[in-house]
Amino acid sequence: MLKNFFYSVLWNKCPRCHVGRVFKFPNAYNLSTFDKMHDNCTCCNETYHKEPGFYYGAMYVSYALMVGWFLITWGINAWLFNAGVWTYLSLVSLSIISFAPLTFRISRLVWLNFFVSYDASKKQCAPKP
Repeated sequence: MLKNFFYSVLWNKCPRCHVGRVFKFPNAYNLSTFDKMHDNCTCCNETYHKEPGFYYGAMYVSYALMVGWFLITWGINAWLFNAGVWTYLSLVSLSIISFAPLTFRISRLVWLNFFVSYDASKKQCAPKP
């Protein structure tokens, strides 16, 4: 089960069938299209917009990811580099801003995977007309 979760999140795949993509464009750093999602899976027709405000919960996932990143970088700084506080805060702030599009996508994929589980029988796509 955990393998299916990570596969879907890391490769931008539908949590139900692992075939269709959730986000329309693969480049997370194109700032005009990084947040564009399909309404339904192109393979199994799983809906990605469950209800209005469904992805508000992804903000909590994003927050947890950023706290984790902050703690990891703090530990690396404290044990390896011992840089000053302002240097550390500058580097962490820059990295958080740099990773914002990826964090947005990953947090939405994680949130969607909390509510949709993998079904191997949905892997066979219907032929396109």
